[in-house]
Amino acid sequence: MNDTVHTDIAIIGGGIAGLWLINILQQQGFSCVVIENNELGGEQTLLSQGIIHGGLKYALGGTLSSESESIAGMPDRWRKNLSGEGEIDLRRAKILSDTQHLWSAGSMASRFTTFFASKMLRGRINKLKFDNYPTALRNKRFKGNVYCMDDLVVDTSSLLAALVEQAGDRFLKFDDRSDKIIWNDSGVESIQLAHVNIQPRITILAAGAGTGALLNDAHQHDVAKNINVQLRPLQMLLVQHNLGHRLYAHCIGASNKPRLTITTHDATNGDLVWYLGGDIAERGVDMMESELIAAGRSELNQLFPWLDFSEAVFSGVRIDRAEPKQDSLIKPDNAYAMRDKNLIVTWPTKLTLAPDLGDRVMQLLEGFLPSEKRVAINDSTPRARIANAKWETSFVDHDGTTGHE
Repeated sequence: MNDTVHTDIAIIGGGIAGLWLINILQQQGFSCVVIENNELGGEQTLLSQGIIHGGLKYALGGTLSSESESIAGMPDRWRKNLSGEGEIDLRRAKILSDTQHLWSAGSMASRFTTFFASKMLRGRINKLKFDNYPTALRNKRFKGNVYCMDDLVVDTSSLLAALVEQAGDRFLKFDDRSDKIIWNDSGVESIQLAHVNIQPRITILAAGAGTGALLNDAHQHDVAKNINVQLRPLQMLLVQHNLGHRLYAHCIGASNKPRLTITTHDATNGDLVWYLGGDIAERGVDMMESELIAAGRSELNQLFPWLDFSEAVFSGVRIDRAEPKQDSLIKPDNAYAMRDKNLIVTWPTKLTLAPDLGDRVMQLLEGFLPSEKRVAINDSTPRARIANAKWETSFVDHDGTTGHE
């Protein structure tokens, strides 16, 4: 017979949302477990670029509002956590870059005057002189302007490790073939794993795209019937090269979104990997990988004609970003948390808003007090482990080596 474990809160999903929430909830005295059916962070979190931004895209698109302006404080809040002075001690997480750059492929359009003067970005962006350009842009052939923003980029692998370390050994592996979630008309009645039967008082859905299937089950029991998911697909591009340039930057083109967003990560063989997002990742959804690679090569050759990417290795990465369903599929401005009975449904909507998600969940738990009993999980219960980042695995050949095409 399996052990029965009573816990205050079960969190289903082990990405940034689930890991952030278990940390802040345990600090408030709640007994918690995280249930993950794959690897921790293996879906959206490790496929993100690690950008902690303060509203660049909202300002760029001219869609400022009181709601979206709340994101402006996120970089400073993350910095407190990363220095060990915030709500979660993330000193072991690695900061890839303290700043991000913004550059134009040519002359800036007049509309960007409003962009740079916006309240959200005022005092956070500075025009650079040539000698201070990032090395990838420090070439006499470059025509345009470069700006420095105080947004930062974190290494998502080390971020996950820091969150797991702080929370302890509370991450349980769910086997889709044999384990079960039992629902009732209040939410989740129990989570039946191979060696333990978890009975939570409250259940939090934090499974990203996987929350859609969980909501289907909830709806059959008349729980959270007004909450649904929408998916926003991307096809990002990984570019492994040995050119030596680390770049964390947004290229601004003619549209109201970045033409290209680049972050830099370390390959296992010592090369660098540029991770490409922005407009090309949205257009890439409808492309075959070979078409996306061709488009990516063309884009890099246009933007960096002084750099030789002929020996670089390219790989496409498909992502389904999950969000609460919105009218006309618009992008939500904030993290999302909604409670119905004993079920809380969450999406951070973007990495940078994880602290905002924590605030919202704590508000929904007002009046819900921790139990006094400590929860022990048998060591024989399988644990979920942290996934590897794509830039660590995408370029490994069958013989275990990495290299260029």
